[in-house]
Amino acid sequence: MITYYKKSLKDRATGKLENFQVGCWIDVVNPTGEEIEFLTEKFELDKQNLISGLDKNEVPRVEFDDGKVYILVKLISSSEQLLSTCLLLITDKFVLTLSSAEPQFVKSIFEKKARLITTQKLKVLIKFLSMINKEFEKETIKIVKIVNAKKNSTRKMREKDLNILLQQEEKLSYFISSYHYTTLIYERLLKKIKFSEEDKEIMEDLIIDSNQGLNLCKSSLKTISNLRNYHMIILSNKLNRTITMLTIFMAFLGVSTTITGFYGMNVSLPFQNNPDVFLYIIASILVVGIVLIIYFLKSKL
Repeated sequence: MITYYKKSLKDRATGKLENFQVGCWIDVVNPTGEEIEFLTEKFELDKQNLISGLDKNEVPRVEFDDGKVYILVKLISSSEQLLSTCLLLITDKFVLTLSSAEPQFVKSIFEKKARLITTQKLKVLIKFLSMINKEFEKETIKIVKIVNAKKNSTRKMREKDLNILLQQEEKLSYFISSYHYTTLIYERLLKKIKFSEEDKEIMEDLIIDSNQGLNLCKSSLKTISNLRNYHMIILSNKLNRTITMLTIFMAFLGVSTTITGFYGMNVSLPFQNNPDVFLYIIASILVVGIVLIIYFLKSKL
């Protein structure tokens, strides 16, 4: 679906257009093959970059082509796929956003009635990037809170808590990659595009925010790794203690079985006619058990 919006300095609100006008914002959501062809031919766009905007596995990047700036960024997705891809396109005549599903930042623009003057293309781009950055920041903080909560209750942690941490670990791995590439995009935009001083400061702030998010993700990822290693050590120690106890028991059982086995044979044995022989056997088994326990204690097993 292709939708046109426009707002100039004279307009009170962002209006929806029937057809394309210079200075408008073209919002493309889940386009068909015919719509891709239409955009390619009418506006002389790179078809492959348009298709890349629909690929959830696309790597974030920025490309400059004949006065057009193609920016592929990652978005927080509400579906099972954690991250989705969105194409931001800036030309001298319009701004275009393209994605497989309507991005959250686009919904927020209309829900919050954000001030968006489509004729000021670079400011529109910065607005989009800022809103995307905010989404990542909120999600990152949410993950960090979950990790810190689990860290503070380490001794009470159960299997389901470890599963939650592993899920957050997967998210953080995706976020680290996204933050890294996003920072590179911001830096390249600053080098290639002449922003006003005000816009340049905002872009520099975005780089700082992106680096902070990256460091938060790395720190939380390290915390999860430490928690996992801690529990592996605890479980390993518990397993060793269990095996040790079973070893002692099996040693005791083996000696006991040997002694009682002798007196179960149909041959002549010492003290077999003694009425107290059963007590002697039990006493010898207990002595052997005590000796084994003392040995294992002294061996620190």
